[in-house]
Amino acid sequence: MTPIPVGRPPTIIEVAARAGVSKSLASRALRGERGVADATRRRIHLAAAELGYRINSAARSLARGRSGIVGVVLNDIGNPHFAGVVAGVEAEACERGLRTIIGHGAGSPTELTRQIETMLELRVDGVIVVSSWAPVGSLALAARSAPVVVVARLAEPPAGVDMVASDDVAGARGAAEHLLALGRRRLAYVTRSTSATSDARRHGIATALDGVGLSFETHSVSADGDEALAGILASGVDAILANNDVMATEILRVARERGVSVPAEVALIGYDNTPLARLISPGLTSVGQPQRAMGRRAVECVAERHDGRTEPVRALYEPALVVRGSTLAAPREISAASSSGSGR
Repeated sequence: MTPIPVGRPPTIIEVAARAGVSKSLASRALRGERGVADATRRRIHLAAAELGYRINSAARSLARGRSGIVGVVLNDIGNPHFAGVVAGVEAEACERGLRTIIGHGAGSPTELTRQIETMLELRVDGVIVVSSWAPVGSLALAARSAPVVVVARLAEPPAGVDMVASDDVAGARGAAEHLLALGRRRLAYVTRSTSATSDARRHGIATALDGVGLSFETHSVSADGDEALAGILASGVDAILANNDVMATEILRVARERGVSVPAEVALIGYDNTPLARLISPGLTSVGQPQRAMGRRAVECVAERHDGRTEPVRALYEPALVVRGSTLAAPREISAASSSGSGR
């Protein structure tokens, strides 16, 4: 038997030769088609395994006009919120016999656009963008080639792009109302983002405070903003709502380093209710988003587009405030409905 050269993948002809069958029969058996005897099929699969042969999915996809792959482009691969959405995407994709590939946008509109273009070059069946930073023009252009779903809030989503998001205005409003119910009156909103998502959360806080005649401070901090965070903590605010759990965790760290007690001096709320909220001490009160459900819905949107749907989806999921020790003296979890003003 002639050995296969190192560095070259085996061919279907070599699989057929090892199994002692024709090329067409080997191909039919590996594709799972009918009309191949069980013993012959087992012999062909064994030969393929011994040689390390893999079906050329790209070639098959071109022939079918579908790749069976969904592309996922993330804004920040280090944020556990995005990991939760991806878990939902992969679960739904797996149930539908699809695979997923991931691209990292690195928090840059330019890189997000590049990753979207890469997905289209790979002929994916759809692109799921988990970010509100991607330029609207890039999304609209991509939607001409494949279904595009954004799992985030967009101020003005293009007609050809589906949007799946949490109701950020309601979520932030409920968080602010919870702080007001605890007697907090000097609130601050801390963020690194200028996205539509962050703007919606800021609007939600404003809605709650306007109703009682109070104002609040908005602080935009950089990635190395420890001194800025320390300044906010020392400014006299008695409550902080962070744009996400990662930001809230950084605020809690700086508070400990500077001797500021949470929640005695400053109550702290995060956003997303990621595993971080449960792991830190005190536990972090956070606005929960159904990440897995949103990820699953995004894959459904891709499938629906292929089935002929043309009307855009605008799905808004209800957030839920999960109250823990960063706003209460004694850590305990309560449902959103049990917290004053936190549910709708």
